[in-house]
Amino acid sequence: MPLTQAQTNALAATERVVSVFSIFGIFFILFTFYFLKSFHKPINRLIFFASFGNLGMNIACLIAEDGITNGPTSGLFLGVDAFWACCMAWNVYLAFFHKYTARQLRTLDKWYLLGCYGASFVPAVTLAFVSTHKRGRVYGPAIVSFLSPTNMKRSLTGLALVLD
Repeated sequence: MPLTQAQTNALAATERVVSVFSIFGIFFILFTFYFLKSFHKPINRLIFFASFGNLGMNIACLIAEDGITNGPTSGLFLGVDAFWACCMAWNVYLAFFHKYTARQLRTLDKWYLLGCYGASFVPAVTLAFVSTHKRGRVYGPAIVSFLSPTNMKRSLTGLALVLD
């Protein structure tokens, strides 16, 4: 059974409100990592790197005009969390079973960044150019409509309501 318009609106509003709280959490992570050197441990560094993907995903949720009906507006960041979780688990494995040091784990960061964001980037960019005569583009109009003044005003109004 398809969702009613009221249900779709409720889901979109919930997604935006939760995204605002998530963005606050991301800024807290970025702040603590940047200003407190005691947080510069391998696992925290991976969480720091993953925060940029989370920030992108949450911003996409905030700016999506009608994300549910307009298609994926955040394809670039869609699977990043799962990839970073795998990297964290791999780091734990290397540290416990192969006695990797923090310095050795740090050398893997460039590969983690490339793999985690690259694995999502390639399909996201590819799908931006895919279009068929019958169904149109894979990504809906929300991917560019976030620049419209009306949509930005709506997002900022929603943020103000949450902060109030």
